[in-house]
Amino acid sequence: MKGIVTIFISAIVLSAASFLAIGCTCPAGAQRNGYAWASTDSSLALMKDGQVVWQLNYDKKQDKPFFHPVSLADGTVLTEQRPPDHPWHRGLWWSWKLINRVNYWEDDPNTFLAPGRNEIIAVKARTNRDNSADIEMTVSYHPPDRPAVLTEKRALKISPPDEQGGYTIDWKSIFTAGDKDVVLDRTPVLGQPNGVAWGGYAGLSIRLANAATNWQVIDSEGHKYETEFNNAKARWLDYTVEAAGRPAGVAVLDHPANPRHPTPWYVILGKDMRYFSPAILFYEPYTLPAGKTLTLQYRILIHPGRTDKEHLEKEWQSFSKVK
Repeated sequence: MKGIVTIFISAIVLSAASFLAIGCTCPAGAQRNGYAWASTDSSLALMKDGQVVWQLNYDKKQDKPFFHPVSLADGTVLTEQRPPDHPWHRGLWWSWKLINRVNYWEDDPNTFLAPGRNEIIAVKARTNRDNSADIEMTVSYHPPDRPAVLTEKRALKISPPDEQGGYTIDWKSIFTAGDKDVVLDRTPVLGQPNGVAWGGYAGLSIRLANAATNWQVIDSEGHKYETEFNNAKARWLDYTVEAAGRPAGVAVLDHPANPRHPTPWYVILGKDMRYFSPAILFYEPYTLPAGKTLTLQYRILIHPGRTDKEHLEKEWQSFSKVK
């Protein structure tokens, strides 16, 4: 995750009256209470009074699909897209680090693509009049100009925002290996051969806004988060900051059916970066046998204010019953 690359990113401009996304079933007209859907052929967004609540981007030229901005219903933005320090960070996104020793994480500064390709094959979105959405995606992982070594079927269920402007994203990914075993790996951690203090990351990731301040991290097991890099195991973790002058945060819940549950967490508390991830590969690689599947489920809770352990525990208990 080290390195500094300066790149120019063109802004994505959404039209609240545009419903052009391929495979997107969007009800026409404005929704109630100021909400409306906006889509292009490479993005889908929920709008509130002209501001983006959340936006899913799936431009095939950008390699990986990602959510940005992830905001509250009042437009308070909680995520960062392609910051200069790590331009491969994309708000809320998924990326393996190494697949069969090929890097699928960092972008080449000349092509803006990773050496291993995260190819978006298909996207099907259904938006609902209650301001919820259901999205299905197919992603192929392969070296350039080579057949897929791993295929992902991703299902996203995004709830309607509540009265306070919070909402959830239920994320389910089913990975299927090709005709050979797949080794999912990461930069090794301290104590392992060639290990480094910042090793261990891969998978679901959240880069919080650079301008965010006054961060606070809590988890299900009551661990203390005081140093820059952390790797404790927990069933859920919440990262709260102050953004645009108000407290708000993102929590991620690890489903009990996930392998290696409770997951290790990769958490950065540095003054220049606020990032976290349920890091399933933190301590060791994972080998997926040929033709077999790996299923991972998470609930992402976007919330205003500073939440508490009791509320998050109730959310996890509810999520744990989801099949």
